[in-house]
Amino acid sequence: MKYTILGVDDDDDDFIILSTLVKDCYPDVTLLHASNGQQATQKLLDGLHPHLILIDVQMPLTDGHELIAWLMNSEAWRHIPVVIWTGAISDSEATRYYRAGANSLLLKQTILQDVKAFCKYWLELVQLPQLVWQQ
Repeated sequence: MKYTILGVDDDDDDFIILSTLVKDCYPDVTLLHASNGQQATQKLLDGLHPHLILIDVQMPLTDGHELIAWLMNSEAWRHIPVVIWTGAISDSEATRYYRAGANSLLLKQTILQDVKAFCKYWLELVQLPQLVWQQ
């Protein structure tokens, strides 16, 4: 199955590293980038339909929490799994994101060790939504 992942991160280098690592494991996965929550929102409104969204916590304009709140309040997007992708997060902040609707959390500093587990879980074990517009 070919999947599309939207990565929302204001650090281009972090996205490039993630993209490279994921593509090494799963070459058929399409990874698209948005530099902030506003850009991600616009991509979605323009017709992008990802199977999974990775969201950085701290971004300019619209931060990760605001973007998750927007996604969860939208009938069109709330079914898409959301993974928090961050460099550091406190336990209370992690709980805040889970309460907002996040499905998982991935720390940037452990991506080299965790990318295979991340890919196996999200791209093999979890049944990502088969979107109506793709059928």
